[in-house]
Amino acid sequence: SNLFCFIIYHLGHHPEVVQRLRQEFDEVLGKDVTKPITHNDIDKLQYCDAVIKEVYRHFPINYSLGRVNVEKDTIGGLCWPEKTSFSILYCAIMKRKDYWTDPEKFDPDRFYKIDESNKYLLEKQHVKTAFSVFGGGIRICPGRKLAMIELKCLLALI
Repeated sequence: SNLFCFIIYHLGHHPEVVQRLRQEFDEVLGKDVTKPITHNDIDKLQYCDAVIKEVYRHFPINYSLGRVNVEKDTIGGLCWPEKTSFSILYCAIMKRKDYWTDPEKFDPDRFYKIDESNKYLLEKQHVKTAFSVFGGGIRICPGRKLAMIELKCLLALI
């Protein structure tokens, strides 16, 4: 619900994004508001997906993630003993200039068909490691697909 509120906030401040979303909704879902939304329709809402991800990049719901190393490790040039607690600050990672092109700017295009343009070279290189909406690895959120389906449907319905 927090992420949805942040999405509405950004849509209120970026009418050009709203226009592109409406265009995508019209192309994919049509103008019949009584037509059921199918799983195939949801998969086609790529710009909507990009908007959700960009909002999350600006306002991550989970600002940090705690981890404990199981063995001695060298991180940042420092040697850390086993069982050291670490806090990974996602909010800092998602605003770093060495991972994101113009990181302070709200720009859903950084997640939308980035392979078709050279504008987002940093995103192409780092998006898999610098962006984590639902965690990663064996502890990735099991409800991640349902959450995206719900967010896309809510946006389409409003």
